[in-house]
Amino acid sequence: MTDIEKIEIARYHREIVHDLRHMLKKYHRIMEWEVPEVDEKEARALILRALRDALTEVEETEG
Repeated sequence: MTDIEKIEIARYHREIVHDLRHMLKKYHRIMEWEVPEVDEKEARALILRALRDALTEVEETEG
């Protein structure tokens, strides 16, 4: 990997982390609306598991 590629991937990493945090908040809010009595820690864990599963699916289909 070249230096420029390393710099770019580091920038992408920060953006991806930001996007993932936004998605976690987004789906947590949705879950709170749909399940008012939701356990926040459990909801967070479920959403993170769904994000991991989605990433695995993308990795498998995109090769």
